[in-house]
Amino acid sequence: MEWKKKSAAILSTLAIVGGGMMLTATPASAVADCPAARLCIYDGTNFTGDRITSASTNACFYPWDTSGFNSIRSYVSNSSVTAKVWEYNGSSYTAVRTMPAGGFSSDIGTAVAGGYWDKVCLGNATP
Repeated sequence: MEWKKKSAAILSTLAIVGGGMMLTATPASAVADCPAARLCIYDGTNFTGDRITSASTNACFYPWDTSGFNSIRSYVSNSSVTAKVWEYNGSSYTAVRTMPAGGFSSDIGTAVAGGYWDKVCLGNATP
């Protein structure tokens, strides 16, 4: 009878550990879903919502030209260069978020950018 209790305890422990592994799999799967050498930005937390993918290494783009894309809430950077989000205040640009090469965030906290003239620039590019 004692072996049954020990077996049950071991199986319970394995189930808890396995469940923990599943919880950490989400960022890894999102990183894997973003193609190599690309920056992927999402307008939802946890890599959800609309996604824009960029292969640029020294250029800027307007994500808000894309129909339905809101502000950036999460990102995966499989890019070799850092990206910055720039907000336009009517007369100049201010860098408001850095997305380092090889980094990711499932929730960047406060959503950034979203204005029509705001840009995302990769590498040494600036607005």
